[in-house]
Amino acid sequence: MSFFLIHKHLVIILKWSNTKSLQIFHLLRQGALIVTSILLAKSQLTVADIGAYELVLYLGYVLSFWWITGLIQGLLTTYPRLLETEQKQFIFNVYLLFLIISILLIAMLFTFSNFLLALLTGQTQIRFFEILLFFALLNFPTYLLENFLLLQNKPVEILFYGIFSFVVQPFAIMLPVWLGFDFQWSIVGLAVVAGLKHVWLLVNVWQNSVWIFNWKLIKGLFVLSAPLILYALLGGFNVAFDNWLVNYHYKGDSAQFAIFRYGAQELPLTLALTNALGTALLPELAKNLPLALADLKTKSLKLYHVLFPLAIGLVLTDRWLFPLVFNPNFVASVPVFNVFLLILISRMVFARPVLVGLQANREVLVISVIELILNGLISFILVQYLGIVGVAIGTLVAYTVEKILLCAYLWVRFGVPVRAYTNVRWFAFYTVLLLAAYVWTAW
Repeated sequence: MSFFLIHKHLVIILKWSNTKSLQIFHLLRQGALIVTSILLAKSQLTVADIGAYELVLYLGYVLSFWWITGLIQGLLTTYPRLLETEQKQFIFNVYLLFLIISILLIAMLFTFSNFLLALLTGQTQIRFFEILLFFALLNFPTYLLENFLLLQNKPVEILFYGIFSFVVQPFAIMLPVWLGFDFQWSIVGLAVVAGLKHVWLLVNVWQNSVWIFNWKLIKGLFVLSAPLILYALLGGFNVAFDNWLVNYHYKGDSAQFAIFRYGAQELPLTLALTNALGTALLPELAKNLPLALADLKTKSLKLYHVLFPLAIGLVLTDRWLFPLVFNPNFVASVPVFNVFLLILISRMVFARPVLVGLQANREVLVISVIELILNGLISFILVQYLGIVGVAIGTLVAYTVEKILLCAYLWVRFGVPVRAYTNVRWFAFYTVLLLAAYVWTAW
């Protein structure tokens, strides 16, 4: 039996959907990061060593989150509107575009390393810099793979890809540590995993595309995605700014940076499940808005019943869990983590994917600018008085205001009220419980 028949039968037997597979994929991807963090904290490495690893991940994120997020959202809303022959050309041209952007970014970072590193990290040199460049070059285009598989309706392959990432990445990082090798070999392991994923991507592009350069398709994607890229840049800059501010305020103290990074994490399942849900529904939102809104409301309610109770439980117990899961050095991360858990409230309202599906990209961008300004001002003021907790509070306030503005615009401009895509009663019930749990522990 061929792979395609096996794939078809698995989809039928497991009742597998693209949304479910993408959610599990993002869970596995985030799970790989969490497992790695736990294993590193339990290893013989110092907090400073772990901080160096977190800095590598942070820098890779800063270099990629904005353009990758924007272009992928443009890809997902453009592809369904193309003819089949154009879709095949589109796959190749998008891959080529990602590869070219990656090469240009890495070349720029290498050429102007002193200036850019100081700007992005507050330091003029970081450990493992050369290995980081190689890793980034291989890794950036691989974010296309799960989205190509989504558009090609291959949910089981998405799942296999997620399992591969979950198993191989932590192993590649931890094996050199367990063998007593220098930590740089763990970063080399990251690059090797990125290379394997890139090969997988190339096979997909080879099998599912026509290798014809089409400037019209690239230009159209850029025009549509430009506001989304700027939105992602400004929205994701909150994360980058928080890390930069901690580095700046504590004068490059890698131990303090690690403590903040371990605390500045939203509920582990949140981003994986919410991003997957929003991403999977983008093509549907672009094709059939009423049906997609009903689907979004139903599926988001299922997330409420999973994520809110988990967040409440963590708020009440994380003071005991952090020393057990990581080590006693990271107890100081708990107050930051509790504030970040409250971001779940705003994440559970899916106004932005609806606006992106309606291609209201410029308006989303304007709201993101407001969010960025708020985060910068509040975080910069509060860090002087509350330290790293003040940075977390600034982020929470900015995210909350952004979501309120998105909901208001969606209602006023398109006549889509919050209740059309949100189960308001359950949302209010869980929000009150989570806030009460936070206040209880804060006292």
